[in-house]
Amino acid sequence: MFDFRLQVFHTVARRLNFTRAAEELFISQPAVTKHIQETEHHFKAKLFERNGSKITLTPSGALLLQYTEELFALYRKMELELSAFSGQYKGKLRIGASTTIAEYILPPALAGFKKNFKDLSISLTSGNTEHIEQLLQKNEIDFGMIEGQPKNNLYKNIPFTKDELVLVASAKKPPHQKTTDHS
Repeated sequence: MFDFRLQVFHTVARRLNFTRAAEELFISQPAVTKHIQETEHHFKAKLFERNGSKITLTPSGALLLQYTEELFALYRKMELELSAFSGQYKGKLRIGASTTIAEYILPPALAGFKKNFKDLSISLTSGNTEHIEQLLQKNEIDFGMIEGQPKNNLYKNIPFTKDELVLVASAKKPPHQKTTDHS
């Protein structure tokens, strides 16, 4: 629904690489270049500094990236909320989770969720707590699930479930027994 040129800009700005953006968007690299040139022409602003094969965002580019992040979040929210009127939830839900949660807790929960919301696309990114918080701060995920308290006080945390860690050892040599080194 939104302007594809903004999506191209957003992808290039996030990857800082025209070739990777082209691959991700399934278009040619010259097409990416043309969309960026048209976007720069439209805004009458240079969006990227090019230094050989490296690119960086200009201040104008950084500002446009911030606005595209906000726009895409608003589009996702709009699509999800408007689809609720028809009872057909559509859109994309982006979840971040620390590794243990992503591997052991979320798969059965997401399978059940997907049965009820077939048209809702779900993406799951896993990483350590700091990585999940960074993704949340950069608006790359809609919510995150981590073990323990967030390190950044900008986030509200809601307890989800309790986890239990259990030590397992050999019955022949319990962990409380001391070993004697006879070397």
